[in-house]
Amino acid sequence: MFIISQDLKPEKIPEGKGEELFQHHVTWFTKHFEKGDFLLVGPYTDREMSGLMICAAETREEVESILKEDVYYAEGMAVYDVRPFKGVKISAHFADYAGK
Repeated sequence: MFIISQDLKPEKIPEGKGEELFQHHVTWFTKHFEKGDFLLVGPYTDREMSGLMICAAETREEVESILKEDVYYAEGMAVYDVRPFKGVKISAHFADYAGK
């Protein structure tokens, strides 16, 4: 499992393309969430244009393959901090926090 922190580089986003690129990004993470690749996806509330993903991939190579599909990846519009993670305890109430 991996925790991915993503920070967009606003200066790299072409003017007038922000909303269009964001919609492609949403389609990308939704696809991988529905496939089970991402277990949790959401924005940071204290930092704009940044977010967190928990990825169920078994290898860093799998994570890189998934990230390469993100519209922000190819042109270096985002920085991805990928960290291996081992979930030792997961609350049965975890899903109760969706949207909070």
